Order: sequence, then structure tokens, then C-alpha cells
Amino acid sequence: MDDRFTDSGMLKIPAAVEEVPDSPERAAEITVSDAFCACGESLLDPEHAFDGLPGIKIAFRRPNGEEGLFISSPKINDTSKQILSGKVVQGEKVELFCPECGKAFPILAPCDRCENGDMVLIFRSRESDISNSVSFCNIFGCPNAMLIQSDKVIRAIEREAYGPL
Repeated sequence: MDDRFTDSGMLKIPAAVEEVPDSPERAAEITVSDAFCACGESLLDPEHAFDGLPGIKIAFRRPNGEEGLFISSPKINDTSKQILSGKVVQGEKVELFCPECGKAFPILAPCDRCENGDMVLIFRSRESDISNSVSFCNIFGCPNAMLIQSDKVIRAIEREAYGPL
């Protein structure tokens, strides 16, 4: 069996989480420069940039069936987003999926910062490698987001503002 998984098939996430300060020297460590869905479709949108960096385009479906589209900042600790369509309701759990192929983002684990959220994954390469991914909560307003690379989890030091959704 692959060492990255437990006997029951769950992904082993390292217990140690590196909190990265929001500083220019460490900015690359908390910035998503490549983003793909599980099918290998790019999620980057250079037409909607944040500080000159392409945003991450994400489609969502609310519990009432209404769909929408938003662009999220590529910096893990930046809560900026642009709503392109649909209505965003703070605290609402949504299904997140690729706007190109329509495939739902896989769920990594339950969110450890809110009651009902799930941590979904997007990948930093077309190979859909979990050890090179970005994970964030599917509840609008939950600040939980992290980069996963190799055997290290990187979280930006939290601010009082809401997270990437």
C-alpha cells in the first residue's frame, strides 16, 4: 500500500502545519501559480488578476440548485474574490467544481475549523497529485485553506477576515 494512505484508505496529512507569515520574502510559498481540476483543466484566469497574478476560476452550486462562478485570489491568505455570476451566501455550504469540465472537486477531509464544511482539493499539476495540491473549505466564509506539498502542509497566518471563498 502507498505510504501516503492509512490502512483504511485515508490520506495521511502531516500533523505539523507550517504557519507562513504574510511577507514579501515568503509570498511564493503561499501563492498558487498553477491550478488544475482532477481532469487536468487549468483553473487559472489571467483575465481576472489579483496584483498581476491570474485568479483561480471556480464554479459553485448552492443547495437550492443555483449555480455561479467566482474568481479567487491565488494567494492562500488573500480573501479577495470576484463574483462573476450567482449569489454568494456567507456560511452556506456549496458544491465546488471545474467551470470547464463540470467535475466536482474531490473532498480531502472534513474541515477542522467549521462544523459542516469539507476540505476540497485542486491540484498544482495536471497529474492530480494530492501531495502537490491546494485544499480549502466549501463553506463560504470559512478561512480554512492550505497548500500541500510533499509531506508538508503550509497555511498562511490567519487574519480576521474570511478565507478564499
